[in-house]
Amino acid sequence: MVSKAKKYLARVLKLASGVPIKWALFPLLLVAILVWIAAITTPDSKLHVFFLDVGQGDAILIRTPSHHHILIDGGPSPEAITTELGSRLPFWGRTIDLVVLTHPHDDHIAGLVEVLRRYEVKQVLEYNATSLGFHSSTYDEWLKLIEEKGIKRTIARAGQRIELGAGIWLDILHPPAELLQDTDSDIDNNGIVLRLVYGEISFLLTADIYQESEQYLLGQGVELESTVLKVAHHGADTSSSPSFLDAVSPQLAVISVEAENRFGHPHPETMTRLTEKLGQDNVYLISERGNIELISDGHKLWLKTER
Repeated sequence: MVSKAKKYLARVLKLASGVPIKWALFPLLLVAILVWIAAITTPDSKLHVFFLDVGQGDAILIRTPSHHHILIDGGPSPEAITTELGSRLPFWGRTIDLVVLTHPHDDHIAGLVEVLRRYEVKQVLEYNATSLGFHSSTYDEWLKLIEEKGIKRTIARAGQRIELGAGIWLDILHPPAELLQDTDSDIDNNGIVLRLVYGEISFLLTADIYQESEQYLLGQGVELESTVLKVAHHGADTSSSPSFLDAVSPQLAVISVEAENRFGHPHPETMTRLTEKLGQDNVYLISERGNIELISDGHKLWLKTER
């Protein structure tokens, strides 16, 4: 895209050489803007993981060196998620390769419904919440749009792996094929837990699971140790048990949370456990830092924050 824009700029310059300056300025300015936007949105050779500031909810965008885009959850606000995606996806393409709905509560699904409307989504991944008796108008609209648009729908279960090219993959660690039932929150406790791996760097993305699911995962003996932990359930005291944090042993933690939210997230006890384990400087709250971007070449990890 950058090279095409530059070629177009050269052509405009040639054509503009014989016309009044006032007529040449607008196309020159337009092409300059296009070149600049293309330069900042064209994928590079690194993995980018964006923890998006969408309010009291989750939204994670993954951009791979192979030009794949994966969106995990969409937060509670259609306006917020479309704004954030608009500044990070190439303006000349509106394709998302995979959308993951970790669980169908509104703070994760509401924004995704708008994403299905506005973007070309190739595939969605979710678990079958209706089998647990879950229904909501938002979830019904989600299912309706998937059917109307003919989007491929895959039901997640532990043990699946999604190859993303360039030696990057997503392992699905949870939920099990037979969904957990009779827990404190079956919808949360069957949330899709993903482990994103690129060389020596890994990300554990834990949706809103409770300690019940954490203990279940520990009992399954799956690989949990990860460089980065997306803290479960916005830092609530339902999650991030000491034994789970020991198994993950993260170097950095991200909490997706809105400032002064009505739930009191993150809980002080959870923050104490995290800071004792990682150190205060390695726990990042979106409410304090805004959008958080983590970049990796498979060996090193770089971090950018909005503030």
